[in-house]
Amino acid sequence: MKDKKALLVIFLTIFIDLLGFGIIIPILPDFSSNVLHVDVFVIGLIGGIYSLMQFIFSPVWGSFSDIYGRKPILLVSLAGNVISYFLMYLVLSGVFPSVYLLVLSRAFAGIFSANLSAAQAVISDITSPQERTKGMGIIGAAFGLGFVFGPALGGILSQNFGYGVPIALSGFFSLSAFVLAATIFKETLPEDIRKQNKRDFKGVTFINFRGVKDVLSNKKVGAYIIIFFFITFSFANIYQTFVLFAERADTFALNKLYVGLLLSFLGITSAVVQTTLIKTFKMKIGEEKSVLIGNFLVIFGLALIPLSISLPFLLIILTILGFGSGLNNPMVLGLISTNVSRDEQGSVLGINQSLGSLARFLGPLWGTFIYRFGYAFPFLSGGFFMLLITLFSLRFLKKN
Repeated sequence: MKDKKALLVIFLTIFIDLLGFGIIIPILPDFSSNVLHVDVFVIGLIGGIYSLMQFIFSPVWGSFSDIYGRKPILLVSLAGNVISYFLMYLVLSGVFPSVYLLVLSRAFAGIFSANLSAAQAVISDITSPQERTKGMGIIGAAFGLGFVFGPALGGILSQNFGYGVPIALSGFFSLSAFVLAATIFKETLPEDIRKQNKRDFKGVTFINFRGVKDVLSNKKVGAYIIIFFFITFSFANIYQTFVLFAERADTFALNKLYVGLLLSFLGITSAVVQTTLIKTFKMKIGEEKSVLIGNFLVIFGLALIPLSISLPFLLIILTILGFGSGLNNPMVLGLISTNVSRDEQGSVLGINQSLGSLARFLGPLWGTFIYRFGYAFPFLSGGFFMLLITLFSLRFLKKN
């Protein structure tokens, strides 16, 4: 890789920021249900509004990163996160316990959540096509590690010190990531490419329908993006409902601490795969077959969660699920990136991230809606949708 220092800064920035994000995962459903007393579908909306705003704004940030560079967009994103955590703190600390302010804080965070698309674009700047999947795996590992420590911290702190303390810590982590990016990170997109992209820029489109259409019209890249969308949607079914499932008296009756630890265990499994096995799978099996293997593991993992009869069995299922998720996500991202020219990396990855955000909005909404008919349905339906996209993948790969 051409710039290991930039890679390290991106890794630390994403890790610190996702650590703060991971902290709130076991807290929001619990707080919304037990303190604000809102309907389960509203819990899905609170969890999903962040991703809806990402869907609308990610293409904008992706295009801006091609014009103004990766660093300014990264800094704007992190500053917005700090403000959003402050607003959320007002709600969860009891200063202003309002559903509307909570939704607003999550929406604000989603608007300024440009760090992922900017980070992916940085990886494309500093890696060769042969190293691209490994680079995406490093970002995935930062995500995974953020989810390793974040949910556990959130569960421990909220169980012992109340809801406000972990949110304040999340804001501090985002502020730390901002300082790190501002002081150490150096721009990775050459000035000549930025100038050319600025000359070609035709204005801001918040929901870039034309860009989505153009990207999807590319047969190979479009297929990979569709696969990534359904992988994300299927997994997002359980974002809010896993906490509700684990806390139910007729399942495991776990408190926030243990739910956070379970989610952290899932993150550990994913991170181990993305840091130690990605290169081996790519070399020995290939990216496309690795995606299929990851998909099948996620199918079984999701479908078997509601059939768990004990905590040890649930840990085995979460291991399968984490292994599959750690394998298929970076492989698909690597396939997308290696099939796109350098000057389009930010835009295409931004569109892909935007569609992924839409999937992360629709997934919790669907999951909390179908949860009303039984706690098993979000997991079973997630496995079903994953099966459908796997069958599509098999057919697509056979033709190519």
